[in-house]
Amino acid sequence: MKVLVLGCGSIGRRHARNAHALGAEVVLCDVDEGRMHDFGEDIEASGYFTNFEEAAKHSGCEAAIVATPSNLHIESARALLSSGIHVLMEKPLCTSVTEAIELKPLVRDSGLVFMMAHTFRFRAEWVEMKRILDMNLLGRIYSAESMGGWYLPDWHIHEDYRFEYAGQKKLGGGVMLTGFSHMFDVATWLFGDIQKITGARMQLSDLEIDVDDAVICTLQTSRGIIVTMTEDFLSRCPRRTLRINAEHGYMEADFNRKTLRVWDARKKRFAPGDKKACTNERDCFKILEDGVMYDPNPEISPLQYSGNDAYSSELKYFFEMVESRRTSFDLDIDAGIKVLEAMHHAGIEDWTDCKEEK
Repeated sequence: MKVLVLGCGSIGRRHARNAHALGAEVVLCDVDEGRMHDFGEDIEASGYFTNFEEAAKHSGCEAAIVATPSNLHIESARALLSSGIHVLMEKPLCTSVTEAIELKPLVRDSGLVFMMAHTFRFRAEWVEMKRILDMNLLGRIYSAESMGGWYLPDWHIHEDYRFEYAGQKKLGGGVMLTGFSHMFDVATWLFGDIQKITGARMQLSDLEIDVDDAVICTLQTSRGIIVTMTEDFLSRCPRRTLRINAEHGYMEADFNRKTLRVWDARKKRFAPGDKKACTNERDCFKILEDGVMYDPNPEISPLQYSGNDAYSSELKYFFEMVESRRTSFDLDIDAGIKVLEAMHHAGIEDWTDCKEEK
């Protein structure tokens, strides 16, 4: 397969390396010609373009990966689809719900594969969480709490964070469009379609950016599950946790520490007089007046970490869709539109002017 990669930033280079490793012929397109050619030598790129429209028309590629700043996604997609090229689109789909909805008929009428790169669905650790939830081990799910963040200047340490697309409004940056484009998709995948949402996007720090650097929101899904999410660009120690509260206990994943904690009341709760109850006060506690004893220590097991494997699996899946010409599947354009609709929901208030004046 001959693949065109639009954008030679960090994610574009990753996709290009993986495509080359999977045996594809790679063509590159980037406005920074020097960077593009330097990288192209590493993967034996067969062609170079500095204009995406020219690349779409003349590269001779069967498929393309769009890894440009978010504000350029729609124009690139239109050019590629018009040239008969299948598309793997980096998240988010674009910066405007209206543009996304207008693109959908073009995708449908083209008969081409259009896939969203929602990589978390291919990460072994998230797949394991999905597997456990599908097994219904803890009964009905009531709520979930997701917390994530990293320090933006540390994201790409060799580049000036002020010029990163994530830190610039005109390029489609901000926590909402970058971080929540993953997490809203995960929420839909694990807990059901998002039906209601409230929250706020904020600018709390003195980082030299013109976008939100923190967002907090609460979702209600079609399954009646309440999900609270917090994301930011401010966490000096990166974090990514998910706690799921259910009928019989809870499950908590720490994706950075690679641990999964499961607490099941059927194993950890002891009625008064239960001979199985532990008597060591350091391991168990009594908090209710009726004398119920609880062992608060969860069962801890290792959680896998995918690394680049997730991106490689994602690309293999895209290639499979292209080869089978499946145009309707779980990560098609509708998946990207759902995320955008959630991110642009009226319930997300703008608190970016909430910093204390000096």
